[in-house]
Amino acid sequence: MSQLVAYFDQSPMEAAGDLGISQLPKSAASAIRAINGEIRAGVVYVRLLRATGAVHVPFAEYDEWSLRDRYNEALRIMNSLGATSIKCETFGESSKIRSLGARLGPKTAALAQQRVKNSAFDYQTTATGSNPRDPRPLSWPDEPGFDAAVSSVLDNGATEVELNVRCSRSHEFDGAIGTQLRKVGFDLGVKTQSSGVTNLHIVATFDRSRRRWR
Repeated sequence: MSQLVAYFDQSPMEAAGDLGISQLPKSAASAIRAINGEIRAGVVYVRLLRATGAVHVPFAEYDEWSLRDRYNEALRIMNSLGATSIKCETFGESSKIRSLGARLGPKTAALAQQRVKNSAFDYQTTATGSNPRDPRPLSWPDEPGFDAAVSSVLDNGATEVELNVRCSRSHEFDGAIGTQLRKVGFDLGVKTQSSGVTNLHIVATFDRSRRRWR
């Protein structure tokens, strides 16, 4: 579960209520740190609740941070389950011009998934595997496929699992929500450079003979 939250020094911003932002005095953040350091007043954070505590991520950094964090969690899950091989391929969106023909109308643009070469997310490993361990609690329990992957291997003895981790681009600095927040006067944090990645395709294989659960 996540929510938008901002902390203030003296008084909250009046227009923030319409944007669904919780505002708290800076004193309430004395024991809290964001992923990049001390909590700052006036910055909008995405607040994630986890079993280990709350995580605060500046709004403009959330999309890229979330993609990296879910990627690392997916690898942790597969390794905990004793994968004998893991491979991650990276994809991004590209526009392709499609013609409908002279009689049918003008050309239109269509989005397609294209392999991203030399991505920092590319990963491949082969090992002997290990006894499967239950990786729960998961950092991203609501991420599609994560909990199902655990059940497939531990309960059903799956020998291959595929996961797709997508970047939603829902917290862009210049996006609709980001623009509204900046107009009100909020700081969104550092505008990060997009990796251009929209989808991580992860495939892991498992040795069914290793079914001695821990």
